[in-house]
Formats: sequence, C-alpha cells, structure tokens
Amino acid sequence: MEIKKVAIVTLGCRVNQYESNAIAHDFESLGYDVVRNKKDADIVIVNTCCVTKTSESKCRRSIRHIHTENPGAMIVVTGCYGQRAGHELLMIPGVGLVTGNGEKERLAELVDGLNERQMPSLDVSNIMLRRHFPAASMKEKETTRVREYLKIQDGCEQFCTYCIVPYVRGPVVSRPYDNIIEEAKSIEQRGFQELVLTGIHTGFYGKDLADGVGLIDVLEGLLKETSIPRIRLSSLESREVSDELIALVASETRLCNHFHIPLQSGDNEILEKMGRPYTREDYLALTKRIYKAIPSAAISADIIVGFPGESDGAFENTIDVVTNAEFAFIHSFPYSPREGTKAAILPHRVPGALKEKRQKLLLSIGDFYQYRFAERHLWQSLDVLVETKDKNGFYQGHTDNFLTVRFPAVRKSLCGKIVKVKALKNEDGTLIGKEIV
Repeated sequence: MEIKKVAIVTLGCRVNQYESNAIAHDFESLGYDVVRNKKDADIVIVNTCCVTKTSESKCRRSIRHIHTENPGAMIVVTGCYGQRAGHELLMIPGVGLVTGNGEKERLAELVDGLNERQMPSLDVSNIMLRRHFPAASMKEKETTRVREYLKIQDGCEQFCTYCIVPYVRGPVVSRPYDNIIEEAKSIEQRGFQELVLTGIHTGFYGKDLADGVGLIDVLEGLLKETSIPRIRLSSLESREVSDELIALVASETRLCNHFHIPLQSGDNEILEKMGRPYTREDYLALTKRIYKAIPSAAISADIIVGFPGESDGAFENTIDVVTNAEFAFIHSFPYSPREGTKAAILPHRVPGALKEKRQKLLLSIGDFYQYRFAERHLWQSLDVLVETKDKNGFYQGHTDNFLTVRFPAVRKSLCGKIVKVKALKNEDGTLIGKEIV
C-alpha cells in the first residue's frame, strides 16, 4: 500500500503549535509520511484559530488557497474555529472532515478510518463536557526549533466578556505532574536549551487536580528533575503571579526573567465591563513588586483597543498604565466582537478609524519603551539563545528576558546554543553585539 503524505498548517497560538506537533507524531505512528510541502500532500490538516474575526478570515483564506494549490488533497480542519462553527468550514470546497478541539487526540485515527463515502463529515463534540487532559504524545521528531514547548494545561473558566476561548476550549484540565516531568526529560535528552511551559490558562494549572499540585510544584520539579538551562513561562494572569512565584524566579537563574501578563485595558470601568478581576492599581502594584525583586525583569502585555464604551479618557488611562509599567514590549489588538460573548451586544461601539488611530499611538509608545528597555542592557554581557542565521552572516536570538540580539558570526553552527554576546548598539529595540569568545 502506498504511504500517504500528510502536511499540517498551524494558525494561532503556541498551544496550537504544540498540538500540531502531537498530531504529526500520531500520524507517523500510523505509518503516514509527514511532509512540509502542502503541494506534495494527500491530506492537509489545518489547525485553526478563532480568537478574532481576522483570525477566522485568515483560516478560510488558507483553506481556499490549499485547495487551489492542491485540488486533489483532502483537507481536514480542526481546532478552535472548527469547534465554534464547523458547519461554516464544511462548506468550503476541498474540506473532507471538520473536527473540534476535543477530537485532536484521536484525529489521526479519525482520518485513517475515513472513506470517500463519508465525506464531507463533521465530528465536533461538546467541549464543555471534557474532564480530562488530552492524551499527550512524547514527540521525538527532528525539528528546526531551538526551544521546545510543553503543554501542561488546557481550557479556561474566566469567561471575560469579549473572549470566545472558554467556549471553544472548555473547562480547565491539567496534565498529570509525572507526565510533565517525563516529557521534560525527553526534551532535555534531545538537547533543547529552553523549555516553554504553555497552556490556554497556564496559571490555573492544578485547579482540577485532587492532589493539590500547582504551577509552583511543576517549576520546582522541573528544576530538580532536569538540567535544562532555561525554563520559560508563557502568559499568566495578574492574579496568578504570586509573591511566591516572583521569589522563585528571582532565586533561580534557570527561570527566565520574563513575565507576560495581559493588561487588556488600563481603565477600571472598562476592565469591569471586560470581566477582568483586577484594577489598574492592582496591576501597577504587581509590576512594582516584580521590578523590586527582579530589576532586570521584562514585563510584556496584551492590550485591547476600542472595547465598547472606551472613551478618550479611558484610553488615556491605558496609556498611563503603559507609561508607568514601562513594559519591555506590548501586543495591541483592536477589539473584535465575537458572537456568543457578552460584549458582542454592548452599545457604544468605537468606530474602526478611531480604533486604528488609538492602536497606532499605543504601539508607538510601546516601541519607545521597548527601545528604552534594550538601552538599559548596552555594554552588558548577555546570554543569547541563538535561533537563526541570516544570509549576511548575522546570528539572531533572545536573552532570558526576551531581548532580541543580533551579532556577526565568528564561529560556525551556533544555532540552538546559548552564547555570550556583548551588546554594543541599540537599533529600534534590537541589540547588535559581538560574540565573546
């Protein structure tokens, strides 16, 4: 029998990236050949995102492009968009199967058992009924990445008024502690220098576990059971960054000094409308505690611009928080109403042109603080995890506090290694340096 070729297209977050790797492993276990080129594939898996309307539009365009490029391939759509509105995706030419997030752990088996008479098919279960962490494969496939992600948690129960994620990811489910350590050891054996703990709501890890294990226990276990040089946390909500966590990061050099803490708005009235469980004062007090304990820490944030009812004064309050928090960098998104969320029916919509204007201003302020954060590190010796090498012979990578650093090649084959670099110049927030040999 001819071995079928499978290609996987991933859209959206790091959790999707992790899950796509696990899906690839599952297909290989069944004898499929996983390929990079979509044109060569018999089956193309599209792992989708639906966090904004723009994300969904990108998913649809990608699917149509795949069908045009490779009309003979069967397209299998999975992920958050499939969970939210699989019937929409099933109507796109070339799509043979649509599944949700609850089907990812058995997607390879579903596709393997599908025949032409069953296409197109919709297989989407009620994600709100899921009560176990999806089966996790130990992935040993060769990769060009220099850092590896380890998913420890899925689901979200915060139900912010603007967010569709809890509805498509379901309730919080945590990965068993021993299984986390087992995969971390596998990652260490494969030579990765950085491990990124990720999840849909990472700080809620352990909420559903009867043994009382939490995120701190996972970090302490990874520090004890592995020697991976860097362990990085993905996004955490402000209420989940405890003094205990800050103290642990401050005391352990292997824990990256980078906290990504979504802000979303700096106005208390808007935060309340968003369903965010903190105030601007709470958030700024947290940043001060982090900087006091870890002066070199980088704090980054997500911010939504143009939430319904966001007045000029409310936006100015957001700018005030950005200024006082002195973020290392920010991600800003225009508000996008999601059908089925509470905010979708709120009055006083902000016009698109005004949202665009505010976002442009906010990003320019963010660029200033990113430049200033980088400036503080000039003339220092920095440990850089090298990720790429460009055609001009410059390596590029990141420090533990996620500064971008570029430097000319002196030695060969540095990708995937941690190298000492002296920062000599600041170019728009990117440090240019020289390797210390």
